[in-house]
This record gives sequence, C-alpha cells and structure tokens, in this order.
Amino acid sequence: MPVIGIDLGTSNTCVGVVLDGRPQVILDEKGRSTLPSVMALNRRGQFFVGHLAKAQMSINPTGTIHSAKRLLGQKYSGRDVQRLIPELPFEISQLPDDSPGIKLGDNVLTPTEVSAAVLKKVKVLAENALNEPITNAVISVPAHFDNFQRRETKHAAEIAGLEVSRLINEPTAAALAYGYGANTPGMIAVFDFGGGTFDISILEIGDGIYNVLATGGDTFLGGNDFNNAVAHWAAERFNNKYHFNPMNDIAAHQRLLDASEYVKILLSTQEKAQLTLQQVLPDIDPSWDLDETLTRSQLETLCAPLVERALTICQQTFDSANISIADINDIIMVGGMTRMPLVRRRVTEWFGRAPNTTINPDEAVGIGAAIQAMALDSIQDNMVLLLDVLPLTLSIEAAGGVCIPVIAKNTKIPHHVSRIFTTSRDNQNSVTISIYQGEGHHISENSRLSTFELTGIRQAPRMTPRIEVSFSIDVNGILSVTAIDLDSHQSQSIEIVDLTAKALDVLESEPVVQPE
Repeated sequence: MPVIGIDLGTSNTCVGVVLDGRPQVILDEKGRSTLPSVMALNRRGQFFVGHLAKAQMSINPTGTIHSAKRLLGQKYSGRDVQRLIPELPFEISQLPDDSPGIKLGDNVLTPTEVSAAVLKKVKVLAENALNEPITNAVISVPAHFDNFQRRETKHAAEIAGLEVSRLINEPTAAALAYGYGANTPGMIAVFDFGGGTFDISILEIGDGIYNVLATGGDTFLGGNDFNNAVAHWAAERFNNKYHFNPMNDIAAHQRLLDASEYVKILLSTQEKAQLTLQQVLPDIDPSWDLDETLTRSQLETLCAPLVERALTICQQTFDSANISIADINDIIMVGGMTRMPLVRRRVTEWFGRAPNTTINPDEAVGIGAAIQAMALDSIQDNMVLLLDVLPLTLSIEAAGGVCIPVIAKNTKIPHHVSRIFTTSRDNQNSVTISIYQGEGHHISENSRLSTFELTGIRQAPRMTPRIEVSFSIDVNGILSVTAIDLDSHQSQSIEIVDLTAKALDVLESEPVVQPE
C-alpha cells in the first residue's frame, strides 16, 4: 500500500507518489495536477471541494470557503485573524475556545474541518488513480507553522481518514524534489512564496542527506496579499468615480479579487492588462462598470513592499544562522508567486545570481512530500535522511513576564532538553508553567502555546525547591512538556493543546523562576 505525499496549500493542493522509484504528481480525471483548496455548498445543501467550488466563488462568495489554511490553528482574537477578516467575503465568528469559525450555509465549520474536506478529496483522487486504498500520508506545512498549526494539520488528516507518517516543512520538501536522483551536493536556499505563506530555508545536501541549517518565514505573506493590493488599487479608482467602495459589497469584493488575481497572472507574461468588470453593483446602479488598465510597472510598485518583506526575512534568516550568501550554491524557487518577474528579479539581485527555476513551482512540494513518504515506507536504509530544525524559539515564562529560552530556533529536531527552575515565594505549593513561542524577550512579544499548573510542591523558602521542566519536540515539530518537583516527585505533563479561556481563569499560582 503506497504512502502519498500531500502539499496542502492555501490556494491549491497537490498530491504525489513514488512508483518504481519515480516521483510523480497524481493527476485528476481531467489531467490537472493541482486541486483548488476551496470548499463550497450547493443549493441542495451538499458540500463539495475543488475546481467546481472555485468556479462558483464569484457568484456565491458567502457560500464558498477559500484560504482556510491561513486560519488553521489561529486565535480569532489574534492580530493576524483580525487583519484577515475584512479581506474575506465569508463570515468568520468566534468559537468558545477563541478559534475562528467559518459560516457555510447553516453550518459553522472550523478551518480544520475545511482542511479535512480538501484532504479527503485528494485521498479519494489518489485512491482512484492508484486503484487501492490509501491510509498514510506525509503532509507538508510551512516551515514557520507553529505548534498549534501543525497539530491542527494532523487533526485535519485524521478527520479525512489519513494517518500522518510525518509533517515535512514545505521548503525542505522542495529541496527533496530538487536533489532526489541528482548529484548536486552543496548548500542551497529554498525561496518558497506561495498563495498564503512565505518561507526561506537553507539546507546542505549530499549523499542522500538533507541537513536543514536555518529557516524563517511569515505565515501571513503570500499571493493573496498581492491580489488584495491590486483589488484595493482598483477599488480606489472605482470609488473616485462613483463614490462607493466596491470592497464594502460582498459579491463585488469577491469578483474584484478574482479579477485582480487574473490580471496579476497576465502581467507575468505581458506589459499591461485590462481589469474589467461589468455591472459591479447591479443592485445599486447597473451602469457602474470597472475598466482600468494596469501595467506591469504599476503592479510592481503596488507589490514591492510585499517582496521586500520577504527579502528582509531572508536577511534575518541568514544573519541568525551566521551564513553568507556567497556560500549558497543554488537558489530554488517554489510557489506560484515565484513566477512574477519582480520576485525573480529581486531574488536575483539579492542573491547576486539567477535562481534555479527548472522545477515546477506548483508541484515541487508535493513531489518532495512523496519522496519523504517513500523514504519512510522503504525497507532500504540508504535512500533519504532528513535533518530538520525548529522554526521558532520555545521559552518558559518566568517572574516578571520574562521569557526564558529553553530550545532555540534552528535547533535540530527531534530534541529533548531539561532545565531547573524554582519558586519566587516562601512556602509556595504550586507553580504555573506557561510555554511561549517566538524570539522576543518578554511574553508580550511572543505567542503563548499553553499553560498548566504543577501542584504539591513541598513548602520551603523561596528559591529552594528544584523544579525540572523538560521539553520534548518530535520530528513533526510537536511539543510535549513535563514538570516535576525533584523533592516531592510531583509531576505534570502536557502535549501542547489549546486552552480555553475558562481553563486559564483558574491558573492563579506564580510562574517559575530561574534559580540564582
């Protein structure tokens, strides 16, 4: 029974497999290599996924869900979700655990359930193509996905009837696709600019070993942001003419986003394009049309800040790993946005050499995931060895709201480490263990992953108890934390899961502190 590789993308999903040693994308019945990551509801109340769902986005924007990956594992009250809500035509609500709920007809779905529907669709597609049941998969995730996002990706796969053999970072998967079967040793950079996320990874490859040295990224930077930039440009011109912002109308908003994406794609191969929409707001005035010429130069001006954000992340990643650009032997371009001439030109200028564009940017990650699936499923021991890293620093909150790093970013995974902490008050019989992710020195600068309480600590003067906190992170980047009082042997452990507001309300003990 083959193990498939799945690139679960923000815009499109791709599934691959290795047959007789040859990696290949699994095509659908019409020969298409990708499936739109879109879910919709028809008039009979039936859910459907893929090309037909995407085709109805403009005529049924509130009944069509796209970009669910951007909401996966996020907090509704978080800055990124609040920033995203105005850009989405469908309704987002706050669920009791502060996760975002997506309204579809009379249903409120979680981003995990939407992702599961997409995964189930590609599972069936693979089973039909291979003519046998599929139960296992390697699934790619953005390198900068945090612990919650990785857990929810695994949960989505479980709902879809798939056991995740491994989660693999998208740039790492692309590197596998690049290096598999080729004698190309050296250090490479993978520049992955997709529909919803950006990642940069630096790897050293050779003799079947893929050693990730450093990774960086932004899970809210991608092609959708380019579409929004064009849509807002066109909306401003429409507003100047008719004194009405079409972005305030749900149907017009979605039509404008679709047209903006189309024009953006055209401008990768031509110097100017027409952004035309008839009867933008038929219920207000059917004569209101939109007909604007957008040049490639104008598009590049609109989108330059987004490209520069990506290059700033590249610089930070190289600096943090103390790696020189001159050490890079090749630059691999992955993701649909790497087709944009501005992106290719700026990457060439930044690295001082032209990137490698020989691999298909839409299929590379799916192919790489399939290669990893083959390596895990193979009885041979000399195929592929993947050494990945932690994308963000993991810390514990100490007294005063200070974050004490326990595992630094770019640490090889899997990894286990223990640190000794103590109490801040005399006769303190419990401590709160709060785990954060990020590079800041204070809790306000980082994201809280979870909080739990260790009780039953022996009563003693402050700074006397010895509390050992252990972090274990597996190959999928998922964290487990254990705290034990070395004197009373009381212990508590948790595999990081989301906590509801109610659970947080009862945690009133002091945080741990570092011993002097």
